[in-house]
Amino acid sequence: PPAPLRPLSLRVLLIDDDAIVCASMQRLLQAWGCVCQVADGTGQALALAPALRPELIISDYRLRDQQTGAGAIAALRQQAGRSVPALLITGDTAPARLREARNSGVPLLHKPVAPAQLYHMLADIAATLAPEPAENNSGENV
Repeated sequence: PPAPLRPLSLRVLLIDDDAIVCASMQRLLQAWGCVCQVADGTGQALALAPALRPELIISDYRLRDQQTGAGAIAALRQQAGRSVPALLITGDTAPARLREARNSGVPLLHKPVAPAQLYHMLADIAATLAPEPAENNSGENV
């Protein structure tokens, strides 16, 4: 049998306007040990991000109202003041849209994404993250 998966322990912000996709992806990420919150677009993602402090953003490329995942990721990175690791997922096959997604500089996965492929990408991202500094009782970093 395959070796058990190591828990990922990532805080993930998932952006997708398809509620069924969000629910199934959230269950998968939680099974891997991630804390996952979902947003249906850029506005909701920007509202959730300050409390979650995501270590990873996963977004569908094409969102409602002409929004794109690349745009949502850029807005979240600007709000956070840092380049939060991110992944784009798309089922789109239109060459122009694929070019736009690739030009964003964010790694692009094509639907359907195999869970094993996603897990290994997330494990690689988790391995690159430095642990956040602990806080002492006064709220200062130690």
